[in-house]
Amino acid sequence: MRFLDPEFIPLMLIPSFLLLYLVLTNRSGVDRIFSPEILRKIRLDQGMSKKMRLITLFIALSFMILALARPVYEKGVVEVESKRAYLVIALDISRSMKARDLYPDRLSFAKRKVEKLIEASRNLAIGLVAYAEGAFIVSPITADREALLYLLKHLDTEMLSMKGTNILAALRSAQLLYGGREGEKNILLVTDGGDQKEFKREIQWAQKEGFKVFVLGIGSEKGAPIEEDGHYLTDEKGNIVIVRLNREIEELARATGGEFIKATLSTEDIERLLEKIGGFQRGEEREKIVDRVEFYPYLLTLALAFLFLALFDIPSSQKAFLALLFLSLPLSGGLLDFEHIREGEKAYRSGNYQRAIREFEEVVKAKGSPESLYDLANSYYKAGEYKRALETYSRIETDDRELEFRKLYNMGNSAFMMEEYQKAIEFYEKALEIRDDPDARHNLELAKKMLKRKEEEKRGGENGEERDQKKKEDRKGREEEKRDGDREKEKREREERGKKGERGKSEGRRESSPISDREEKKWHKNLEQRALPTLLYKAPVEREGERYDEHPW
Repeated sequence: MRFLDPEFIPLMLIPSFLLLYLVLTNRSGVDRIFSPEILRKIRLDQGMSKKMRLITLFIALSFMILALARPVYEKGVVEVESKRAYLVIALDISRSMKARDLYPDRLSFAKRKVEKLIEASRNLAIGLVAYAEGAFIVSPITADREALLYLLKHLDTEMLSMKGTNILAALRSAQLLYGGREGEKNILLVTDGGDQKEFKREIQWAQKEGFKVFVLGIGSEKGAPIEEDGHYLTDEKGNIVIVRLNREIEELARATGGEFIKATLSTEDIERLLEKIGGFQRGEEREKIVDRVEFYPYLLTLALAFLFLALFDIPSSQKAFLALLFLSLPLSGGLLDFEHIREGEKAYRSGNYQRAIREFEEVVKAKGSPESLYDLANSYYKAGEYKRALETYSRIETDDRELEFRKLYNMGNSAFMMEEYQKAIEFYEKALEIRDDPDARHNLELAKKMLKRKEEEKRGGENGEERDQKKKEDRKGREEEKRDGDREKEKREREERGKKGERGKSEGRRESSPISDREEKKWHKNLEQRALPTLLYKAPVEREGERYDEHPW
């Protein structure tokens, strides 16, 4: 047996011995006046003398100090062999990712997809890169999923120039992250594909360096305009730019042995990606783990028992009864629940959800508190047992509004994963009644869309007449979109002609004009940035004099 933190013993025991000596040698005023024989006759039976009470208190303190030092019994060293696959995720943050053909926009939708992939990954070490015209390193390759999710959630792209989609820069940045690792080099491009018509240069480079490229296509073939500051982005001719999913990038994935997968509202795309990632060549890692047994819970239990005896007056006639009562109590009952909680949280963080379920089930049996039920339900959800998760969430009864919101939100998620979209809608709406949350609103919209799709599939889909009607409506919509673009162009030309004669005056007025309500709101929004955004580091990749002729979006 050895102590993991032995420094606590000298630091705490030395002052404790000194304190005990001072207390024992100090006599009270009553002890000085009366002799010990007189005191024994006049004192009521309080069960324990002052000296014995102090000794008991010191024993309790000693057990606490030993518990702090963490005594353990080491059974031996176990060598564990693990096989881990490596993947670099490159997230497109170019201007075209602001298009809103996916809710709320392509970039936000793409970030959610990457979050889902990280959460669902097993034995997968992931690196993270953001790229537009240049590439930025967000995180090196790591198995710490919590760190990856934090960095992704707080990814700040507002201050970056997001023009262009330089996929070669993303590939070269991934090469930096892989360093000297052996085996296949795999990269997942989360992108709308940019505007390139061919990817010969990227294919040649990837094949030369041994990269396998997977692509998660973000966007639609129909496309959408890019809105900035309340106006749609236009080209040099004044036409509104419509950015579409570039299917040409599929050639890059196919030529390098990867696969192109179009992003969907469901988790089908993530499941397909993980299935392909499961076939990656895995690097073998061996590490030594010490198999040990911790004794501090038992020492704390004894410390609490002696502390109880020292602080409460117990008549001597009842001591034996209380001692038997205490010994009859199971050590794990209540006093050691924290051990199950600690192990459950540890298993949950490491992705061992079945172990977390077993630990939290023990806590629920002992406590049955809303918090313990919530932890158990979360473990069921992460393990993919959505029905049991929903049942466990429904058992939670609480006055805590925050916990009630989380319960309803996760019940909506569970129902969504079970494809019970009507139930999911009801849960999300109840959650939004408690608090307006963007994630809940986003999931509510998804659930409504999925319910609509499910109803259409149930009705057997559209017949030929309905398809013809839809094509006519699409054609009409494109014509109206073109007319709107022409009207917008004519309006700008009229405004430009009207301003030519008064440009100097207008500029003078602009300097002294007060800030508008819209500008003030935008200013406040910029000030209310989330704390601790993820810092991006420009990847030191050489351009090799390459000509870059992408459109600015």
